[in-house]
Amino acid sequence: MRNSRVGVTGLLLSAVLVCGNRPLAQAAPAPQTVSSTEVFAPPSAMDLKAAVFAWIQQSNLVETPIVDAIAPSWQFEEKPSPEQLFDVLMRTFYLADNDTRHLIDSCRNWTYSASLLQIELPSKDRDRNEPLLTNNVRYFLARHLTLLTAYNDALTIFDTINPKYVVDPAGCLFHRAVCEQHLLMKSQGLKTLHLLLNQTQDVPVRYRKLAELMETDLQGVEEKTLDEVARQMKDVQRRLSLQQTDEGVQQVEEKIIATLDELIKKMEDQQKQNSSSSSGANSGGAPMNPAGDSYLGGVKGPGETDKKEIGHKDHWGDLPPKAREAAKNMLDQQFPAHYRQAVEEYLKKLADRPAPAP
Repeated sequence: MRNSRVGVTGLLLSAVLVCGNRPLAQAAPAPQTVSSTEVFAPPSAMDLKAAVFAWIQQSNLVETPIVDAIAPSWQFEEKPSPEQLFDVLMRTFYLADNDTRHLIDSCRNWTYSASLLQIELPSKDRDRNEPLLTNNVRYFLARHLTLLTAYNDALTIFDTINPKYVVDPAGCLFHRAVCEQHLLMKSQGLKTLHLLLNQTQDVPVRYRKLAELMETDLQGVEEKTLDEVARQMKDVQRRLSLQQTDEGVQQVEEKIIATLDELIKKMEDQQKQNSSSSSGANSGGAPMNPAGDSYLGGVKGPGETDKKEIGHKDHWGDLPPKAREAAKNMLDQQFPAHYRQAVEEYLKKLADRPAPAP
């Protein structure tokens, strides 16, 4: 079966030529209907220009100064890349559409703020009638939020985008994958990366190389491991730096504590099993004198383990003393120093942070 080449041009121009005055997106497939044979392909400059001027005609802007204002942007000395075409398209929408102009102006300040979340995206009516505008404007905002590390907010917008209508499909899929990788969304991220690496044309080398690294990284993610905990703690710190303290953040924190509790219990059970096995092996032999010194983690002492100052006030997170000591021993014995430091720093911040208001 031959691959079906899916691009902006074919979908939009066919709707214009065949449907006449009917909505441009009337025959457009839903974003969820991406098959294994479809290939996302950016349009040529000539075809995109034709689609844009069809949109101008549909929007009754032909007899306005807009046409003269945008015309120079569509003159290219060399073949433009999909990213360059996307920039030209957004400049066109900026000049021709008030809602797009307001959205872009709101993104000029490169800081995350609550006002960014209040930006109104194109309405559903426009989404049905103007898919070229709505999907590319949404990608503009989603990419902006991704670059601000607001991955959760960006992903909410990516979920509303149909990459079939995005002029730079490789950029759209890449930035979506970045969000999913940072949020440890393994299955979703691998699916997006597969679409990018195997079903998208004209993928820039830098996107492809980074996507391959992200794919390898996601494939190695295992649930309920200290590696996952360290990543989750980093994600919580990112969210807190953006002043995000909503229910989603608290759920991640609870998951971190639950995973640590489970790892501690596994360690304790293993220690008990090892102790039981050792006692059974020695039960038939001569009595053994207890060692004068105990040994743990390369440090000898008179029958006691090392006590290290871990820098917390009076509670290590919300763990009880026994669990806290067990966790400390587990970190000292079984995991690299950077994991131990990450856990300690995170739990210290968790202990020092005031409780959320009821």
